[in-house]
Amino acid sequence: MVDRHDIACALQGRTCYVLFSGGKDSLCALVLVKEIGDEVNAQVRAVHVDTTVSLPENLEYVRDICSRLNVPLDVVSPEEDFFSMAKRYGAPRFNARWCCYALKIKPLRDYLRGKRNKIVADGIRRGESSKRRKYSWFWYDKRHFKCFVIHPIIDWSEKQFLNFLSKRGLPLNPLYRKFKRAAECWCGVFKSRRDFEVLRAYNPELFRRLLDVERSFKGGSFGKHFYLRDIEKQRMLDEFL
Repeated sequence: MVDRHDIACALQGRTCYVLFSGGKDSLCALVLVKEIGDEVNAQVRAVHVDTTVSLPENLEYVRDICSRLNVPLDVVSPEEDFFSMAKRYGAPRFNARWCCYALKIKPLRDYLRGKRNKIVADGIRRGESSKRRKYSWFWYDKRHFKCFVIHPIIDWSEKQFLNFLSKRGLPLNPLYRKFKRAAECWCGVFKSRRDFEVLRAYNPELFRRLLDVERSFKGGSFGKHFYLRDIEKQRMLDEFL
């Protein structure tokens, strides 16, 4: 477990930019960093990346939480939207995730360029994947952000951070009631057929936009083993009828 004192030392004398997607992990990281930042008089700002392929309710939630916490919020976006890039590059895949750099990393890199005495924080946890188990909680990103990066809740279990948020009376993103994730990005890489079935019923406009893009592909689809066009033909989910 990362000690609060170590986090405080990392924050002192710097402005901390907390990457806040709207998900529960990044929410926990934002709350923790804000509390510690207040203790050591460090500046804390939230940064949300509008991937251009998210549900509007997600940004509404992000703005609401930052207002409750009295944390300044900056929203950054890619220069070109996802739909235009997908028509050119095709659907993102696990081994070809062009979307991650184009929609998230580059906008953040451009936003952070030129900022002095900066440090970045996020909600990465080791329990999320075998790759992340090897991460250090504190490291220097010389490739993209050119600054130190901290993962303040890297060792926390899901039970720990849910208890942490419950004690502070903060709500989780309401999109969790419909989707497994906070739904800040619908590039398709981590989405299941069920996710797209729910999206079709919950936000048919976004579903249709993705369907139009998929129809432009020379081959392939957003899903690994399914096509959005097949979902379009099937009966609407019972819970939305």
